[in-house]
Amino acid sequence: MTQAAVFFLLGSAAFLDWKARRIPNLLVFSFMLAGFLWQLSRGQGIASLGGVGFAWAITFLPVLMNGMGMGDQKLLMAFGAWTSWGEVYEAVVWSLLSCLVVLACSPQTWRRLADNMVRLAAGWIAHHTLWFPSRQESALSLPYAVHLLIGYGLITLSR
Repeated sequence: MTQAAVFFLLGSAAFLDWKARRIPNLLVFSFMLAGFLWQLSRGQGIASLGGVGFAWAITFLPVLMNGMGMGDQKLLMAFGAWTSWGEVYEAVVWSLLSCLVVLACSPQTWRRLADNMVRLAAGWIAHHTLWFPSRQESALSLPYAVHLLIGYGLITLSR
């Protein structure tokens, strides 16, 4: 049940993130609540809360710095509600590796990344403030839900 629900959540979110670059709150909050209730019924309520809390904690700074969207953060929290902090950690590691592979195979993003780094440094030197690119200007604008699905798929296959 847990694997099927998580694959449905991540598959739906990946499709929507790929097509519209948005993950609806209704999807993530309903799955977050369902995951918590499911885990609570199995005596794993603390693990569920740990997964949600850990997901929030590791995505707080990336969201604050516009490196990750809040939809991605809420999706990871919903994933944590169905699993635990350990699986959240594993999924994040695998999803980040998936992102790096895609970026390594996309030379057109390298130039934009270099330009963004120059602007970041220039903004810091000139104004002592950090400049963060908008999502449209970012060289690293990836549909994270797709990579989270890949990461969870790799975890599932390895077991």
